[in-house]
Amino acid sequence: MRHPETIETLSRGRAFVDATADMLERVRRIRARRPSPSGRVIPEVDGTLRLTDMYIAPGTIAHSTDYRELAADIMAAIHESTRDAVRQHKLAIEDTAWPEIPEVQWVARRR
Repeated sequence: MRHPETIETLSRGRAFVDATADMLERVRRIRARRPSPSGRVIPEVDGTLRLTDMYIAPGTIAHSTDYRELAADIMAAIHESTRDAVRQHKLAIEDTAWPEIPEVQWVARRR
């Protein structure tokens, strides 16, 4: 038979692991898609800030007369999508219902 404090500690540990798993699942579902200033490019950035997909409107590359302008348009869209993914990531962390962890002498707390 386990000591009641051991049972309580294991229960709190499971609650923390479950809260972390829920938060990570919300992060995994993040997909940020923000169009470029021209609207011709829409990248997709995930919750770990990876570029996972990119839509380029038909004819955009063929009709582009200045590759620097097209590159700037693409980079602006990636930047905005990344900023939105960061915002969503922060919300996923902030919205997580973390269990109470009691203060104990032998565990140093970072502040």
